[in-house]
Amino acid sequence: MSIDRRLERTILAELGLRDARARRTRRVQPPARLLAERIHREHHDLLAHLQRVAAAVPRRFRPVAWLHHAREEMLGDRAFTVAGLTVAELAAIDLLAHVDPPWPSQTSLKRVRRIAQADGAAGHLARVVARAAINDRWAGRHPCGDDLAALTVLGHDPVKRWLAPR
Repeated sequence: MSIDRRLERTILAELGLRDARARRTRRVQPPARLLAERIHREHHDLLAHLQRVAAAVPRRFRPVAWLHHAREEMLGDRAFTVAGLTVAELAAIDLLAHVDPPWPSQTSLKRVRRIAQADGAAGHLARVVARAAINDRWAGRHPCGDDLAALTVLGHDPVKRWLAPR
């Protein structure tokens, strides 16, 4: 039995297109996401959290959202620079270090106050990502305790959100 040459060409062309699509998809991934996936590869729950936080913030905040737990891995500034982070984004990650612990416990209000009072782009980036991270940790439930206080300090009115009609 012989192989139909047209079928063979069609299959080879489709395989080539599939490979090209796969290469394009890998290149499109932002460097901050790739770095986060590399350093947290063993922690699937943490990666899922980072993905949800990144999806919850505007596009320009996503590098900080993907890397807001990276300082816990003791990465040097060079790794962040290679990932394309700006000085403001790096400063925001420093502000966020340990505010949203990867394994839920109580939020440090002292650190949250420092973020709330931070000036400039770094402070703004950190506040937006911190609110999204704390909201993600509560996953649709009403925050309470230190997390409720933290959201209020960060300029977010969580009580109003929960009392609003749905």
